[in-house]
Amino acid sequence: MNNKIEFMASIPQIQSAINTGNDGMRVKFDIPESDIGQAVRLIMLRGKAFKVTIEEVE
Repeated sequence: MNNKIEFMASIPQIQSAINTGNDGMRVKFDIPESDIGQAVRLIMLRGKAFKVTIEEVE
C-alpha cells in the first residue's frame, strides 16, 4: 500500500494563513476540489508525526 499523499495546494493570501507561536508554526492551505480525494487522507494522520516536502510548480 502506498502511504504517500500528494495534492496541489497554495497558501491563501490572508493574514491568518501562517501563524507563529511559542510552540511552532501553523500553516493553512487552499486545496482545489480536484485534489480533495488525496488531501482528505490527512485526516488519518491526525495526532501523528509526518514528513512534509514542498515543491514549487509553475
